[in-house]
Amino acid sequence: MSVHPNYYRCVNYLARPVRVRTRDGQIYTGTITRVTNTHVFLRPMPARTGYGYGLWGFGWGFGIGIALGAIVGLAAYSWWW
Repeated sequence: MSVHPNYYRCVNYLARPVRVRTRDGQIYTGTITRVTNTHVFLRPMPARTGYGYGLWGFGWGFGIGIALGAIVGLAAYSWWW
């Protein structure tokens, strides 16, 4: 089984905050925690409310799985944008 071309892009951004756009127009923002041959897993970023720091779960069990074939765009994301 061959790997999807987006696999290598996702591996390059492992453990970095990214913004992912899918074919159906959804936009996900988070840190890439794991990449498999078929999916990329993001840990969502906390909402920026302006009232201190948001705390959220850590570890492999938390996150969103997105199919590599559904990804249209992948870009590095900065906390300061």
